[in-house]
Amino acid sequence: MGHGGRRKRIPPRQIATDAVFLVAVVFDAWMVVALLPDLLPLADAVSWWVVDLEDPYRLARLSMLGSGAFRYAPPIALVMTPLHLIPWTLYAALVLLVQLAAIRWMAGRRWPLVVLCPPVLLNLHAGNIDTLLGAAVVAGFRWPAAWALLLLTKVTPGVGVLWFAFRREWRALAVALATTALIALASYVVAPHLWPLWIDALLTMTQLPQSSLVPPLVARLPVALLIVWVAARTDRRWLLPVACFLAVPNPWAVTAAILGASVALFGEERAPRWRASPSRAPRQLGGGSARLPEESSGP
Repeated sequence: MGHGGRRKRIPPRQIATDAVFLVAVVFDAWMVVALLPDLLPLADAVSWWVVDLEDPYRLARLSMLGSGAFRYAPPIALVMTPLHLIPWTLYAALVLLVQLAAIRWMAGRRWPLVVLCPPVLLNLHAGNIDTLLGAAVVAGFRWPAAWALLLLTKVTPGVGVLWFAFRREWRALAVALATTALIALASYVVAPHLWPLWIDALLTMTQLPQSSLVPPLVARLPVALLIVWVAARTDRRWLLPVACFLAVPNPWAVTAAILGASVALFGEERAPRWRASPSRAPRQLGGGSARLPEESSGP
């Protein structure tokens, strides 16, 4: 009770947040009981564990939905190859721990809300990379080099890197693109045969049947680009993961886990300008442990 016997008024935003939270919990409960038991745990993570450097993309040329199909750029293949030396049980535990750590880092105190997002929970079960891509978007505000993860995995969600171009943060854009290029060049020096294989796989996958439930990439990509522009010009960081999700080549329920980053970023309306060496104390992101530099006075 408030002063004078009046009830304390609950803000509409809090009511909406609680309602969404309740719906998510109910949907998650249904999903755990009715859906997840029929799905193979960490089905998508298998593709990282069985990478064959002779031709990592053999299965990717056959289907867009096949388990164990590896589709990422050669640098990722080189990094993932040693994982088959780890026993599956240990590997599975590491995949889950890395995803949970990424969620905790990017969301801070909001991490339970992110985990309870149905696509994120489904992604944790499937072991896909989308949760990590969302964390990379968040990290990219402070460390532009993090965009290399999106550009070297699902490629087209990397359209979000144009956030820096639309804000005229040219140094940050150069860091993101140069990091990606250097990683790519290093992998070419180590295993040059992988790049023609990957490019051939990409071209083949564009001809494979896509989901009929969503518009084709050629229709979604301009919308994603527009959202990046709006996000950059209005300082709405939470919109950037939305753009990246729309730009995913073949989106489905698990892919929407990228939107967990939007939950982590929501309410952070004021986006700081990027600079390499902040001289002032950083401020917190999303009320948690991920931190960004203060806004500079630059253009």
